[in-house]
Amino acid sequence: MLGIESKTVYDILSEIAGDTEVYKVIDAEEVIEKLPEGLSLTKIQLSTIIRELKDLEYIDVKYFTPDEYCLQIVRRIEVSSPQAGGPQTATDGRQERVLYGSKKDKEEKKQVSVKRGAVFFMAFLGAFLGSAIVATATALIIRFVL
Repeated sequence: MLGIESKTVYDILSEIAGDTEVYKVIDAEEVIEKLPEGLSLTKIQLSTIIRELKDLEYIDVKYFTPDEYCLQIVRRIEVSSPQAGGPQTATDGRQERVLYGSKKDKEEKKQVSVKRGAVFFMAFLGAFLGSAIVATATALIIRFVL
């Protein structure tokens, strides 16, 4: 879950960089100037927040220095709560991902039990059939080649 500072920085970054799939070079001073009055961050704190957003895959960073960042917005932060009853999804603009914790049990595989005697009989039959094929091939080779 993102904190207030992270959401605010993400909103500022998405405002500056836009939603295009192009990397933009953003100056740290530009981001700090656009922060609301009640929130003040240093360049080090801003770098930490940008690294956190990168780790959570909200942004993709090509490179960053303490004074500038080359980044692109990957996905949007959704404010609405997930629907109760349906699977929770997270969109990143390219594909939809279903979170496995909320996956329904529709696709549960059915277990089939087989008795030991049947497994033994099928293994024995397979070995017998394989031996018969090898013996026939050997007999044909000996008869016609040698």
